[in-house]
Amino acid sequence: MSERARSGDPSVHAEVDIPQGSPLARPYPAARRRLVFGAAYIFALAIFFQAQLASGFDLGFGDRADGLIEISVLEHWRNVFGGLARWDTTAYFYPYGGTLGYNDGYFLYGCVYSVWRLLFDPFHADMLNLATFKTIGFVASYWLVARTLAWGRGAALGVAVLWTISGNLSLQAVHAQLQSVALLPVAMILAVECVRASQARRTRTARGCAIALAALLCAWLMTSYYMAWFTLFSGGLFLLCWGLATGNWRPAAVARLVRAHVGTFLYGAVTFAILLLPFLHVYLPKMRETGGETVDAMRTWLVTPLVGMINVGPDNYLWGWLFRALRAAISDGSRDAAAIASSRLGGEHQSGFPLVLFALIVTAAWLILVRNRDGSGRAVTPHLKTFALAMMIAWLLTLDLGAASPWALVFDLVPGARGMRVVARYQLWLTLPLLLLVVAVWRERGTVLARSYPWRAAGIAVVLVVENLSAASPAQLRGSEQRAALWSIPAPPSACDSFYVVASRRNEPLYGNAALQALYPHNVDAMLLAERWNVPTINGVSTFNPPDWAFAGPMAPDYDTRVRAYARRHGLMRLCRLDVRQAQAWTGAERRGATPGN
Repeated sequence: MSERARSGDPSVHAEVDIPQGSPLARPYPAARRRLVFGAAYIFALAIFFQAQLASGFDLGFGDRADGLIEISVLEHWRNVFGGLARWDTTAYFYPYGGTLGYNDGYFLYGCVYSVWRLLFDPFHADMLNLATFKTIGFVASYWLVARTLAWGRGAALGVAVLWTISGNLSLQAVHAQLQSVALLPVAMILAVECVRASQARRTRTARGCAIALAALLCAWLMTSYYMAWFTLFSGGLFLLCWGLATGNWRPAAVARLVRAHVGTFLYGAVTFAILLLPFLHVYLPKMRETGGETVDAMRTWLVTPLVGMINVGPDNYLWGWLFRALRAAISDGSRDAAAIASSRLGGEHQSGFPLVLFALIVTAAWLILVRNRDGSGRAVTPHLKTFALAMMIAWLLTLDLGAASPWALVFDLVPGARGMRVVARYQLWLTLPLLLLVVAVWRERGTVLARSYPWRAAGIAVVLVVENLSAASPAQLRGSEQRAALWSIPAPPSACDSFYVVASRRNEPLYGNAALQALYPHNVDAMLLAERWNVPTINGVSTFNPPDWAFAGPMAPDYDTRVRAYARRHGLMRLCRLDVRQAQAWTGAERRGATPGN
């Protein structure tokens, strides 16, 4: 027997004969770790995709509007990779060019989705695309904590599970592009490794990480602007706090740092500048055209102090009663008050943190920033203190303090901030960094608790999981219904150069209210059909629309008149009309130059 085996090292039990039933006859540590990791991964994804699993993979994230808009953009990328479309111009909003810039670009989503589309239909491929990114997030967050930060596998599994099932991210999965925050731990790993390698004079590794990080950020900007911008802004905030804390904010100190790492800096900066060009090509013209978001729209989506920071929605299993009571108190039986309560507490305002986690976050931040200690009483590192300070500042910037709201300064002074309306989405981005603060402070105490009082530790873990769960589901798009309604529509006649939609479905429930019904259903159906048929449509609806877009209200008497005016302005000669309620669904292109609607 080897010396290691005699010493009781469990990693060498395979080298010796172990009798059946012996206490030592247990799985190898590596195999056990893989089993625990796999079980945690399956558990986390099963919770996140619970609605899809329960529906037999028929339900998808999003709804009648957002879900189809997203799939339309993904189908655009599939057409691009198939050589059927220009990369910057979608098949909707015809004949405008660069129309990808009216919405998030979904580039990385489109890459993954296009692979899944080789085997599955658009609705299942969309679901598998999100499953791929959730997998990336789970694995990368585990790697970040266990390997890059070396905080232990137990802490890493806790972060990976809680981040994957996070209640705010789950509730806001109706906007699928926000799940690209799964790339955040990848960016953090690259940034940390770049700094470490540069300090250790491992030049090739440092430059490789810098190039990879720059490429990731540029591709991310073309995928989901909010999440990528928050990453860049937060990184800048961290560097500012670090510079102020260490005295490296002065020009001379900055110059010394740049000179010491000039090669790595240049590799990253040049890569970023070059790969950013496609993003600037698409989005700068649209920003000049639309002017970006307005101050009033931005203020609507700031985070209400305390309430907005813990808003998990009225359907949360553990804390929903608080928000049901709050809504009732605000409403007070008045319809107007009820509408105000819904607008300030519902929708994307439900981006807060559950109460137990919130208490842990606040306590961790107080210990780090005020006491300069972790939960075991040990002094924290300067880097952790700087990180905590930057994340707390970022969180406080989102608060609605009335006319003096600090985000107004960000909105006016920071490049790119005017492209964002829903500031509350920053809380989704902050979920992982704030979890890291909790683990940094409490991981040693948690390990001791798990060993000494396993049932207490298990109880806390159960509470942390359950308080993220909600009866509300962001999965509202039923693929079977969409296929039945849209796939049966015949493609436009060959004489059609483009088309517009009056009605794409004979009977369907009202979408939200009359205003939403007039805006979304026919436009989003036209978007998906245009990408499916590779025939452009003048219809479409997005974060921003073209300057002379006027295609709401298809049942209004002047709808065809508006279409004819648009066609004349843009010289559209063979524009077809789709109305599935008619015996002949397609009209308007019997001869060249036929008048739409006749």
